[in-house]
Amino acid sequence: MLLTGGEPGVFRHAGLASGDYAEVRTERTRILDMVWRGGDVESVTLSRDEGRCARVVGAAGSSFVSSTEDSATELVRLAKANAAQIAVPAGAFAPARPGVSSDDVPGADVVESVPVEEKAALLGGYYDAALNAHANVAGALLYYREAVSDIDLVTSEGLALTWRRRDLTLQLTVYASAAGDRTAGSVSVGSGGDFSVLRKLDERIQAAAETAVGLARAPVVESGGYDVVCDGPLAGVWAHETIGHLCEADHHLGDAELQRALRPGRELGSPLLTITDGPGLPGARGYVPVDDEGTAGRPIHLLRDGVVAAARLHDRATAGAFRDEPTGNARSLGYRHPPLPRVRTIAIAAGDSSDADLVGGIGRGLLARGVLGGQTDRAGFTFLPAECREIRDGQVGRLVRGVVLSGGVLDAFRAVDGVGRDQWRGDTSAGCGKQGQYPLAVSSWAPSIRLRGIHVRTG
Repeated sequence: MLLTGGEPGVFRHAGLASGDYAEVRTERTRILDMVWRGGDVESVTLSRDEGRCARVVGAAGSSFVSSTEDSATELVRLAKANAAQIAVPAGAFAPARPGVSSDDVPGADVVESVPVEEKAALLGGYYDAALNAHANVAGALLYYREAVSDIDLVTSEGLALTWRRRDLTLQLTVYASAAGDRTAGSVSVGSGGDFSVLRKLDERIQAAAETAVGLARAPVVESGGYDVVCDGPLAGVWAHETIGHLCEADHHLGDAELQRALRPGRELGSPLLTITDGPGLPGARGYVPVDDEGTAGRPIHLLRDGVVAAARLHDRATAGAFRDEPTGNARSLGYRHPPLPRVRTIAIAAGDSSDADLVGGIGRGLLARGVLGGQTDRAGFTFLPAECREIRDGQVGRLVRGVVLSGGVLDAFRAVDGVGRDQWRGDTSAGCGKQGQYPLAVSSWAPSIRLRGIHVRTG
């Protein structure tokens, strides 16, 4: 049953002009937040968020509106009136490529089937385990969130889709201190609704505590140029923040320099690099079989053997502007926001090097694992690994702290000279932000990679 009642008549009664496009998206979301801090559970909050949005695009202008109260018909009329008042003609949408919605989650451990009491008992046990993992642990913070959304999309072109979107994240941070310095280790897990990823985390929690304690005693890294081996989770975020964001097609509008830099056929980086963005797999956070415009998801090769293959990830508006086909990348954080071209599941293809090969080829460098944060301004990137160890003459050594990796986005692709053979396919709690829409669920899959001459500074 469509949440709008399956009423396409909302478009007939809105006064749309010939050639106008209109859509209504309705969402009902159940959210569970649980927090442990200060030695005990701090809060358990179950909430609901319901609303809808409408968008009208036509020769007279375009407008997006949202509401928690107005009917679909009222919203379409308001969007139509606003579009006429704004009076900025919109470009033509690319023809639709309708998809078929799917909300499959592998296995039986679907998040909404697990009782809240069971979740609280499991997570509370993890929090206690973190506090008791080592005598020098000074505290811990656990934050869990799940959101289950039922979404209904109807358009003036006759499309009607309903699907369920799930997302869950766990971030557990363990703190230690020594000589006035506070350090942290963390466990970061996520999925597209598969609760089983949160079971059996005891070894990871113990390792996070040991990292926190070890970092408290570790020396601060010396700034300079390093060869760096990034593990799969960090390499995946690097791909997302660099080539992923560069290929979001709205960035290309009016930017001739970026269009030249990502010209299909241009050799951008190492021939070892093949990177795709795709709809992902069921159960993953970046699983997008159909986007928020109803377009079917399909894999897009961004780099193939270091050469730009397809330079743009599209929604229907940017596809129309560049006379391309939409790619299934129109994504919205929720009914309060219009869809934008966004990365889904970005993946670096596996290479043929073992981790020992990658480390063994380094005289002075770093082994960087996990990620605490990362960002790019499309010219440069900055990443904070969760853990770093020195590499000297092909041997992994002591922990160092304060590591911030940075460099030029386009330069970094040429810095890659080794790609591991094992592709990591997990999910973390990290989300993507763009134009106020944060955190959007994404997946980043990658093997370990080696980059030469990366700038390291102390953070």
